[in-house]
Amino acid sequence: MVSLPTFQLPLQPNAPPSGYGWSDRALSELSTTTAFNTRLDNRDVFLGIPRCVVCGAKSPQHCHVIMQSQKFVWTDLKDRGWIPSQAKEVPSHEPRNGLLLCLNHHKYFADYEYFIRFCPDVQKFVLINYSDEPIHRPFHGKAIAIDIKDRHAPFPSIFIIHEMRVRGHNPFASVVHDMPNDIPWQDWILSDGMLDNISDSFNRDRPPFNRNRNNSASAQAQLQSQTTTTSAGGVSSGRRVLALNADVIADILAATHAMPSWKACQMEGTSWTGTGEENIKKYVSSIGVQDC
Repeated sequence: MVSLPTFQLPLQPNAPPSGYGWSDRALSELSTTTAFNTRLDNRDVFLGIPRCVVCGAKSPQHCHVIMQSQKFVWTDLKDRGWIPSQAKEVPSHEPRNGLLLCLNHHKYFADYEYFIRFCPDVQKFVLINYSDEPIHRPFHGKAIAIDIKDRHAPFPSIFIIHEMRVRGHNPFASVVHDMPNDIPWQDWILSDGMLDNISDSFNRDRPPFNRNRNNSASAQAQLQSQTTTTSAGGVSSGRRVLALNADVIADILAATHAMPSWKACQMEGTSWTGTGEENIKKYVSSIGVQDC
């Protein structure tokens, strides 16, 4: 039989027993999971609607790149400098370890049928159909809807781990996995007017209601899609062959360290309880500025 704790009465006015105060409690699993989901819902939203970053389907699911059960991998990545040491302790709590994916693309991602590669030279996350499944062919070699300028953009480095597993699950893949030098966006990003060519960012906000669906805004989005598709390059610009070696990994890690999401994560995970001078040193260290 479990004995209940006893407390000396009366309790202090307006105070709980020792050890039961709010400051003594760790952040609950529910609240941190909710924060993870909220960050993704706010990040991967297009024209006011959360969508799968691969195909644009509505009502997507929350997907982790590094699974919650792989905390030892997460800790190892911190120790190796692949992710900031200030990242959340549990991988399922860190929004920079997540994506919004539809039911199908979530399953295929978890089943290691395709991987996502960050290409530093074009600053895009690209889907690679490594298993050569016919269902993934329309998405192969095209960038998914992730903005690297977002403070909660995924760490490119964690996709290297997933890519290694995809390669291991498909050891006899014989297809030449190449892609265009000028990597285009996924078709729905262009056809649905999700990209603002002027700011080179996605259209996040819900458009104002208009009874006339055949309005000038729709025509402008269609024209924008045609213009972007024409200038996307494609096979005529040459092909890039996918390789995974020390040089490729070094380039992706360098890009990861330079991303706004890396710096934002460092800032979020830094304690500012010290003196003004100490906090200044912490800030300078977190943004990577060298001492003069």
